Amino acid sequence: MKYRVGLFLSLMLLLAGCAKIVTPVGGPKDTTPPKILKESPANHSTLFDKKNIKITFDEFVVLNNPSQTVIVSPPLDQKPDLSISGKSVIIKLPDSLRSNTTYSIVLSETIKDFTEGNPLSIYTYDFSTGDYIDSFMLNGNVKDAVTLGASKDVYVFLYDRDIDSLPLSTRPTYLTKTNASGKFTFNNIKPGKYKIFALNDINNNLIFDLPNESVAFLDTMVEAQNKPVASDSLKEEKIDKNKGLEVIDKKEIGLAMFTERNKNQSLAKYINTTENIYIFPYTTDFNSFSARFMEGQELSYFQIISDSRDSVYWYLKEALTDTALYEFTVDNQHIDTVKLTPFKKAAKSTGARRKTTEKNPLNVSLSNKENIFQPLTLNFSYPVKPGQFDIVIYKRLKSGNDTMVKTVQIPDTFVKSLPINFAFEEKLPYSVFIKDSVIWGYNGQTNDSIKVSFTTKTEKDYGNLQINYSISDPSCQYLVYLLNNRGNIIKTDILSTDQSITYPHLDPGNYKIKVVKDHNNNGRWDTGNYRQKLQPEEIFFFDKSINIRGYWDIEEDFELK
Repeated sequence: MKYRVGLFLSLMLLLAGCAKIVTPVGGPKDTTPPKILKESPANHSTLFDKKNIKITFDEFVVLNNPSQTVIVSPPLDQKPDLSISGKSVIIKLPDSLRSNTTYSIVLSETIKDFTEGNPLSIYTYDFSTGDYIDSFMLNGNVKDAVTLGASKDVYVFLYDRDIDSLPLSTRPTYLTKTNASGKFTFNNIKPGKYKIFALNDINNNLIFDLPNESVAFLDTMVEAQNKPVASDSLKEEKIDKNKGLEVIDKKEIGLAMFTERNKNQSLAKYINTTENIYIFPYTTDFNSFSARFMEGQELSYFQIISDSRDSVYWYLKEALTDTALYEFTVDNQHIDTVKLTPFKKAAKSTGARRKTTEKNPLNVSLSNKENIFQPLTLNFSYPVKPGQFDIVIYKRLKSGNDTMVKTVQIPDTFVKSLPINFAFEEKLPYSVFIKDSVIWGYNGQTNDSIKVSFTTKTEKDYGNLQINYSISDPSCQYLVYLLNNRGNIIKTDILSTDQSITYPHLDPGNYKIKVVKDHNNNGRWDTGNYRQKLQPEEIFFFDKSINIRGYWDIEEDFELK
């Protein structure tokens, strides 16, 4: 008996020791989307007369926002209802199916597995209420007209009639959506010609009825194509693990998406959050602006129109103490009467006390500090009054500072920036000092003392670029922009004939050339208008990034076509 008890205890200790040593380890994470095991009725069924479609998967699944991710083409008056039953998705169809019609139900990441949320990217179920499945197709891509980037998740519509008012009032004959690359495909459509239209449908009613909805269109109808065969040299094969072979035509329809310019020009309430600065924002851009004094206190001001040409900035030379009535006119037709009132400071907080200072300084910043090819420039937060002041420049040397004094004259004109004409030497450390209260803004503010240190660059720190432009269409002009890697415009040129342009002394980095084909020669990019059949002006880029390196010269050829 003692032997048996001892043996039992030994076995228990051995098992306990094993339990400590061996730890269950999970397998690799599941990254596979659900797989379809069965479709009932079968996909591509004809003489379809069922009310429900049952799709069974190899695992439990969940639905992902079906109201936004399910597309039925042609569109139905009422969207189908989706529900889950075990490992199956049930699609309940409305009673409004048309006879002798091929339908496509597209589920775009609508179905995910229950455990890991892996989505089934695209699933299409086709059926026909007639005795055959339509077999024609169209495909293409939609790009943003300004950035040339992909326009994803936008509707693309087909209409079987060439009537311009259809997108404004009627649901389409067929519809689909673009994917993340801006591509779209219509499968199983009837043969024939179609009007094509793309829409960023903000209110989701399949109609272009809001002014801020972006659109794209073609001027002519497009003809549906037979589904290509894989052996065609112009085609490519796409294989979906859960659908088999899908053949897509490489000859794509290209659409440029744009937002129409708002024709309902209006002036919003003016902005006066900073003393002596008044901003007048308009709902859309304009070409010309004029102001006429009517009554009250007549103002003396500096005026700036924003780069986007949709706002006007007034910097007052003297504070507004009464009211002032002005008449504004934009583009010689839109007229507004504006009543300006004196600036009101924000109400003081009733909570904890805040530190206040009597002095509100004129902000002064310096640009081009290291650049030996561009003048050191002072930039002011408010236009400054005419006068003169001294800048003390220290050239810091090992033997001590070489001190120079530069007297600067502020002209009696609108000045918000001021270049300093001083010959800085290459690759030397400098310090620039400006005393406080020597520069005065028209708003009564003056500067704090300024001290900035920097080391100048050398000629070898810059590169040079030459582009040889050739013009294929001399009937219009081209707006050519040199952009840095942040998208900022470095230089703008207007070309109408073949020309070589040199861009000297560029900082090292990547640059791009952007071109606008200015059809109406007004010096700016113009958007399109669907009702007027106007496409947006073409924008295109040099086909590669231009890498500038120090002390390098680069020459490129660019045909503008």
